[in-house]
Amino acid sequence: MITVLLATYNGEKYLDKQINSLLSQTYKDFNILIHDDGSSDNTMGIINDYITKYPDKISRIDAPATGSSKANFSLLLSRCDSDYIMFCDQDDVWFPQKIEKSFEKIKQAEEDYGKETPILVHSDLTVTDKNMHTIAHSFFEYQKLNANHSKLSNLLVQNCITGCTCIINRALKEKSGEIPKECAMHDWWLGLVAVMFGKIIFIDEPLIYYRQHGDNSVGAKNAGSLSYVSNKLKSLNRVKADYLATYVQARILRQRFIKEADGQSQRILNAYCNMSELGKIKKIKLMNKYDFKKNTKLRILGQYIIV
Repeated sequence: MITVLLATYNGEKYLDKQINSLLSQTYKDFNILIHDDGSSDNTMGIINDYITKYPDKISRIDAPATGSSKANFSLLLSRCDSDYIMFCDQDDVWFPQKIEKSFEKIKQAEEDYGKETPILVHSDLTVTDKNMHTIAHSFFEYQKLNANHSKLSNLLVQNCITGCTCIINRALKEKSGEIPKECAMHDWWLGLVAVMFGKIIFIDEPLIYYRQHGDNSVGAKNAGSLSYVSNKLKSLNRVKADYLATYVQARILRQRFIKEADGQSQRILNAYCNMSELGKIKKIKLMNKYDFKKNTKLRILGQYIIV
């Protein structure tokens, strides 16, 4: 059984279309588990209407608000006991074959690597505006991201996994354990655990309409635009804080898994965790030695400036 985890908060504008896109999937053997994070609009009314119509398909968790999208998904994940788990944002629209194609890919991966191997499968997305007009057919091209830039050394620095495209197996859920509060996002944490102990697999086609409406928790930006570069330059303190947060996340990862990691992963983790204590020249040397680098030359140049 597949469980789709749907995290909601004040989502009345778009929630109907998202749930309807789930109910219209070509693959039918799944259920939907929802937790609302204290909405003040009609989100709960919409959820309850769907539960009444589809009681065998949709259910919700009654629990206090968590305060963030990351914590909401972490709560949902902790309450889910399915063999396969997907993550769903309230404001997107899934392509009809999203579950079918994702499930086929993860089942094939389990045949190739073993069901006990932690596996994460993710895909590209089509970026749209709030009215579902296409902004970019490929999120990865729009963001100037390379899905294959996903070694441990790369993922410690930059996440290239979008949670709402993911399917994970039970082995990854169990290996990941409780999602730490200190991690940047739940999908980033799952990706780090998957690359250390299992496999990350990319479906090179969009399976979601990724709606941008100004209130997205994360969202998509045109990484090739002058405005993107300008905004980064204007917010260097925020960029630096985000970079420092990757060290915190890496230390939690090391604390939890260092004894189980292979020798190469141990060396990479130790080197990255110790970087924050070094001067700029030594940091840059480690960046080059271990490939602690983001996608694109422009982002790497930014790293050299920030570290």
